Amino acid sequence: MSEITGNQGTRKRNALIAFLLVLTFVYAILFAFVFRQYAFAEPGGFPAFYTSGKLARFDVHALYSRHFQDLFHPANDGVGYFFHLPYELVLLVPLSYLPQVPAYGVWVTLNLACLLGAAIILRRHFPNFEFLVPFAFAPTLSLLLNGQDIGILSLLAVLAFDRFATGKDIEAGLFLACGLFKFPLVVPLAAMLGFRYWKVFAGFTAGSIPLLGFSALAVGRQGIQDYFALTQGTDAKENPAILVNLRGVIGTIFGPHTAIVVVMSTLCVVVIASVRSARISTFCLAVIATVLVSWHAHLYDALLLLIPMAWMYESNSRWMRQLPNVLLLLTMAILPNSSYGYLVGIFLCLLFPLLLTRVRFNHAQKIPFP
Repeated sequence: MSEITGNQGTRKRNALIAFLLVLTFVYAILFAFVFRQYAFAEPGGFPAFYTSGKLARFDVHALYSRHFQDLFHPANDGVGYFFHLPYELVLLVPLSYLPQVPAYGVWVTLNLACLLGAAIILRRHFPNFEFLVPFAFAPTLSLLLNGQDIGILSLLAVLAFDRFATGKDIEAGLFLACGLFKFPLVVPLAAMLGFRYWKVFAGFTAGSIPLLGFSALAVGRQGIQDYFALTQGTDAKENPAILVNLRGVIGTIFGPHTAIVVVMSTLCVVVIASVRSARISTFCLAVIATVLVSWHAHLYDALLLLIPMAWMYESNSRWMRQLPNVLLLLTMAILPNSSYGYLVGIFLCLLFPLLLTRVRFNHAQKIPFP
């Protein structure tokens, strides 16, 4: 009987690997055909990063000036502005010395290498997590086409998870602080973890202070004022339907009710901050909640979900093991049309209480794994 069960498990795993291989191959072919085009395509993607590196070489104090960003990136279409904290320029300025297409190639390679590193670390904790999952996940292709930096943040989040899972909370907080260049995705995560594990918050604070101090000194008082003016002037132009968070779900279905989004987001944070469960479960639930409550969460930002996906693949429950595959298929289906991104948010809204209920039940029954 055990031999039959083992054979069935092997067949299912081989089927999953074949499925992942097909998706990876398709995404690789698609990207190969449009590689040169997308080095210049998405106004808020790689062109914004690349031109910001050039602008910083000219005058770093003008980094967030709308006037100078328009001059250095005239194709920004009124929305392709650079908002990230200036310490990320450590990566962007060297790239700006290269022609744009080779620089794009280096940027893409860096993000893919980070995703591979994230997969290797996750595999240590979850042996059933396949290395191909990040590359068969549609948000990765979205990352590449947009030339974003979420691959780097994903690696930092996985490193924080690795430290947190082994009880090294201060180190986990330090890794999260390194991701402040996308602070809407790390501040909620650090807050939720830090509520019960204060050393995470201590490490996050210790890492954040020098990074924020350096950023403020780099751009100066005028740069800080330009930053707030830039965010206030462009945020309203974002279509909520492309977002995979609560803002996308509520904004698309019910209209732009900011107060409802804030209340629901606060509720998610409070729930995670108060939940009692094992460290791995806590971190994975916090990641899902982070994507939901982040004010800006696009399809490529769903790469943070690789952590809870790896956790679910390891579950002793058949339906939980299938949930990551549902997410693979869902993101693949909406990839051609970003205006359906809110469907991922709906899926997460359904998934979050489901996993939360199961985790709480298992914790009450002292069951070690979801």
